[in-house]
Amino acid sequence: MMHQFTKAILFILLLVGTLSFGQQSRLWGTVTDDKGVPLLGVTVQLEPTERYVVTDEAGNFEFLKIRPDTYKLIFLSLGFEPYEEEVIVKNSTSIQRDIRLVEKTAALDEVTVTGKSKAQKLRESTVNVSVMKTEQFLARNTNTSDIIKQIPGVVVRQTGGFGSNAEVYLNGMTGKSVPFFLDGIPLSYFGSGLGLNVLPASLMDQIEVYKGVVPVHLGADALGGGINVITRKSYKNYLDASYSGGSFNSHKINVNGQWVHPEKGWTMGVNSFYNHSDNNYKVDIEIPDEFGNPNPATVRRFHDGFSNYLLGLYGGVFDKAYADRLILSVRYSGLEDDIQHNAIMAQPYGEVTYDEATIGTSLEYEKKEILKETDLKWYGAYNQTRGHFIDTTLSVYTWDGKVFDRRTDGGEISTSRNLLEFNSKNLLGRLNITHVPWKKGKFTLNVFSAWFRRTGEDPVAAEFYGEDFFANPTVLFKNATGLAYEHDFSEKLVSYTAAKHFWLDAEGYAIQNLEFIPNEQEVSNLGFLQSLKYDLADNFLIKASYEYATRLPDEFELFGDFTLIRPNPFLEPEQSHNLNLGLQWNRKKINWDANFFYRDTDNIIWLRTSQFFAQYQNLLKARTLGIDMEVRLRPFQFLEITANATYQDLRNRSPRSVTGTVDNRYFNARLPNIPYLFGNGELRFNKKGLFGSENNFSAWWSGSYVNEFFLFWEVDGNRDFKNTIPSQFVQNIGVSYTILANKATVSLECTNLLDEKVFDNFSVQRPGRAFYVTLRTFLN
Repeated sequence: MMHQFTKAILFILLLVGTLSFGQQSRLWGTVTDDKGVPLLGVTVQLEPTERYVVTDEAGNFEFLKIRPDTYKLIFLSLGFEPYEEEVIVKNSTSIQRDIRLVEKTAALDEVTVTGKSKAQKLRESTVNVSVMKTEQFLARNTNTSDIIKQIPGVVVRQTGGFGSNAEVYLNGMTGKSVPFFLDGIPLSYFGSGLGLNVLPASLMDQIEVYKGVVPVHLGADALGGGINVITRKSYKNYLDASYSGGSFNSHKINVNGQWVHPEKGWTMGVNSFYNHSDNNYKVDIEIPDEFGNPNPATVRRFHDGFSNYLLGLYGGVFDKAYADRLILSVRYSGLEDDIQHNAIMAQPYGEVTYDEATIGTSLEYEKKEILKETDLKWYGAYNQTRGHFIDTTLSVYTWDGKVFDRRTDGGEISTSRNLLEFNSKNLLGRLNITHVPWKKGKFTLNVFSAWFRRTGEDPVAAEFYGEDFFANPTVLFKNATGLAYEHDFSEKLVSYTAAKHFWLDAEGYAIQNLEFIPNEQEVSNLGFLQSLKYDLADNFLIKASYEYATRLPDEFELFGDFTLIRPNPFLEPEQSHNLNLGLQWNRKKINWDANFFYRDTDNIIWLRTSQFFAQYQNLLKARTLGIDMEVRLRPFQFLEITANATYQDLRNRSPRSVTGTVDNRYFNARLPNIPYLFGNGELRFNKKGLFGSENNFSAWWSGSYVNEFFLFWEVDGNRDFKNTIPSQFVQNIGVSYTILANKATVSLECTNLLDEKVFDNFSVQRPGRAFYVTLRTFLN
């Protein structure tokens, strides 16, 4: 492992050297109001030249390639006093000016002009969506899963420490019912090395969480919502490098950089990271004595190391007559994973490993006004993944890492043992066209198609079965087509209507009682959604939406993962009626929103677990009622307070013919192993110039609460003796300090501050108290 870490350090240093670029004469900065809120659309003039720019949603402006001279900067914005400032530019300098504009008080007594960011406009759109900007997380030891679990209605549950499988619960939906997207493309096609649980914040600009209704531009089947990660896409020179280290031998290295030639419209860059953790945190378990009797003990996990990595390069052009954006990307990503135990943490493993590597390439094209009032976006990609699953040992391990016994046959997981190598390939494409035939209406057409094929080779399993079943290919083709129309009936009332069609064609197999059972299926389903937004007042709006949603099973649910999850090629699509009602109140210092939701879901695909394996199955029909609420306060310029809470009531609606019981005692019972009451809170202090004019100090506290819930059916057995996941309140604290005009930051963090005993999926114990330090440099 140390050898791999050394290689990673050398690799990062090589990247840093490659990305070193000279400073050009430039003038840049940020424009805010007197409360420190970034201003969008401020005109910035550079006199005596005729050059001018307009600030973006973050209030940023920039002039490149400025000749040495004395200039005057002029800032103009409706509703604010004009502002002028003299600037002297020398050779090869980078000058920053952060400007605060003062609101006009006399001329505009009866008019309020507010510039809204793209994120705020999305929050106020017809769909029910939460938006989280990731800028505040760039200097922290965080991944996607750490960020999104702070959003109301969202619970992230993992099967262990860093790199373990993560499931997201969103307004009563979970698992694959809540797909993840990377710039609108399903994340699952990029390989496990870029999974939700390990994707670093350094790659992101913002995260969008859609609840109940998924707009057609995301272009995939989704049952109860979706989560879209938006990556950085600015055309600026920068180098962003960070290192984080801490408990459990954890290391995270990120290097991202970009070079831009603004006059010629060229850009090229790199996105890269390397993460590793031993995950050797303490767990409370039972170890058999010499007579086989279990004795309680506290030990460190001994076979749970995880590493993942990415090296991505891209280059292309922008602002051309033939393309607003044309980018070619190549990437190499993967992971190495020691498997510590089964799904319910009942059996430790000492030698089982899994690794995979993905090579991918993609091309993206964007052009506004390619035809009159028509914009076009296209994306195409090819990915190839090679993986290895090794389960050959005859040794039986106990939780202290010792060999307790030897088997005569079989592996730690499988009865056949495995020395498996598999190869998978996928092709995907997305076409998005928007057309605005008149001022108040817009059409959107989105077509997404994906093809997947996987084969394997396992000489050890072939010897056991008498045939190499893994050599049989599994093939899946999926297509999702959506057509939407958005109409502004007035300045207050906006409607969004869409129809969707989903098609699946799958060829797979199952192995039952040592018998090969092939299966083919073709599925075609329709979906429909309608959403409305109405502004009741200047700062108060209401939303309502309905979607008849379909989600097709994916390749892992149908074909398994060749490791812990067995195939089930007979799965049927999930279907759901989703109703949502949302309220929003937005002021300068306070934002409040509430969301009421109803779900009537059939053919739920859920992961059924046992001591030795897991399998996705269709079983339940369920009804969900719930509410989530969030308040964001900014009482002072330097202080932000956020609090949210969610209550969701998930009830079984399956008759006894489906559940296989002799009576209907499970009907209307609360679904087990799913939290129903939870919430999050954060206090964030941020002060510029506290210990120096160009320095910035931040401190934060966050807390996450989950009320206790039953591990198995509440109606079974004596309530006083049932297995429960106890109530949990986990607190995190941290501080960061930025110097040298935002070029260097150091952060210190403590997670699970009070060292609470934390459980998650199927009562799997998660890490206790941990400490991390993060060093980051940002050059532009």
